[in-house]
Amino acid sequence: MATRTSTLIEKDTTMPPDPISLQPANPEQHFVALAGQINTQETEPSTPETLADWYNKQVEEAIRFTVAVTPLGQVVGFNGIYRSYTNLERNYGIYVIVGEEFRQCGIGSWLYDHLFNQASEMNALTLRARVRDTCEQGIRFATRRGFEIKKQSIEMRFDLSAWDDRRYEPTLQVLRAQGFHFTNMAELGDTPEARRKLYSLNNNAAATDPGSDGVSPWASFEEFERDVCQSYWYHPDAQIVAIDTHTGEWAAMSAITVFEGSDHAYNLFTGTDVRYRGRKLALAVKSLALRRAREFGVAAVRTSHNSENEAMIAIDTKLGYVRTPGTYVMVKEVRKIIGCRACALNPTLYL
Repeated sequence: MATRTSTLIEKDTTMPPDPISLQPANPEQHFVALAGQINTQETEPSTPETLADWYNKQVEEAIRFTVAVTPLGQVVGFNGIYRSYTNLERNYGIYVIVGEEFRQCGIGSWLYDHLFNQASEMNALTLRARVRDTCEQGIRFATRRGFEIKKQSIEMRFDLSAWDDRRYEPTLQVLRAQGFHFTNMAELGDTPEARRKLYSLNNNAAATDPGSDGVSPWASFEEFERDVCQSYWYHPDAQIVAIDTHTGEWAAMSAITVFEGSDHAYNLFTGTDVRYRGRKLALAVKSLALRRAREFGVAAVRTSHNSENEAMIAIDTKLGYVRTPGTYVMVKEVRKIIGCRACALNPTLYL
């Protein structure tokens, strides 16, 4: 699914210019501006409606958005804190984004300090920040506040117009001969049973991918169904799966979609059960996902990978993906010190 980011201002000042004030974000009043500011940093677009959909699903997890506004109600920046992993207590991601024309005057520092106080109140353990790897200002700002680069997300783009999918038919034929059945969630009826198998394959593959934290993305099937299957971008016929007909095991999957307002498709995740890796199943399901992307009527596909997942990067390179600027994952852990707040934060940062 695809991942959220945030922006930090470089200049270290403690007070913003008058008469800007902070107030809790109101989805109906502020999400048009927030979506616009997010879209200055994200590769995948947000609309006020899709932002509200995601926000409302996180309300039970204590998500908080705060806006910096002028007396006339103009939103000049905002911060946000949300659960980074739903099955890891007190680990959070953050947003700190400031409009370009309002930067370098302390608003970013003010928003970050306000967010840090909220994180303390929430007894946060970690803050995780995603910073564009080309944004030197954001990297400096995060580093000065104790964040360290832990990972890099490699982003890639694929030109569908020049792709000949017939090249991969021999691979599919070999795998079918070995007993693998290629299908999708729509053909399987998108039933609760099928969704549970998709959930299990997603969780296990993500937790065992090279470079992963070893943590499953979802704590329960109910969370997976809420966050994935009930999302507007979920297309059952674009959830490609490979099933071992000898055992009935779900061996591999690849999911693709088009986010609202986007001019390209996005390959959300491709994963293979550890028992089936090394058999070209990821290449097979990815090629079928690209075929489905054409039906969306787009000319390009984007995706991203942990930089340590060299095998998946190699597969996409073989398919024809090319690298584009990516993001760093920067993490701050704040230890409890006598007389100070206890906190360890996982933010996502943008300038």
